[in-house]
Amino acid sequence: MSRTLRPLTLLPLLLLAACQPPADEASAPAPTQADLAVTPPPPSATTASGVPIKQPSATDVPVPGSVASPADTVGANGFGAVRFGMNRDDAENAAGGVLEAPDTDSNACYTAHRPGQPEIDYMFDAGKLARIDVRTPGVLADGGGRVGMQVDEIRTLYAGHLSEQPAKNDPAARLLKIGGDKAGVGGVIFDVDGTGSVTRYRAGLPPVLDSGEGCS
Repeated sequence: MSRTLRPLTLLPLLLLAACQPPADEASAPAPTQADLAVTPPPPSATTASGVPIKQPSATDVPVPGSVASPADTVGANGFGAVRFGMNRDDAENAAGGVLEAPDTDSNACYTAHRPGQPEIDYMFDAGKLARIDVRTPGVLADGGGRVGMQVDEIRTLYAGHLSEQPAKNDPAARLLKIGGDKAGVGGVIFDVDGTGSVTRYRAGLPPVLDSGEGCS
């Protein structure tokens, strides 16, 4: 009786051995949470306050031939480091060079130029810089306006900030003004001819800003 049962008692042991994993698989460590984690992509560049840094786009590129940079645009406060209200010595120091002007009373209204820049007028009144006129497309106004643009481009760039009126000597021409409505508050005026093209712009303090011929 015992001889017929003995082989049967070995069968469970054989089946159990067949179900065991190989020795190398049994010794392999189970994957940890770190092994299963997905590495996130690197964060985008931000400022110290956590604000994303705007990447340059095609619209950030200065116009061809421009001598202006974002720090050297003409606007309600001046031209780069040159600020309205400066006396001539301070303006020259800020401009990094002499401003040539005719011999005149230092308190009179007169126009000065940097050597080699005849298309940029620095206008002084009562000894202080009061206005800058630009007649070249190579120097940008604050906000992106420049000589040579069409009137609709200026309207788009400064939408909601412009006032318009006909030019004094040509009803087809326009004056597009931004700011400069209060004493001591600077502004910019774009002169647009009868074909709709910006021929010059001027920035400065009233009342000199609003004088079409400047000192005259």
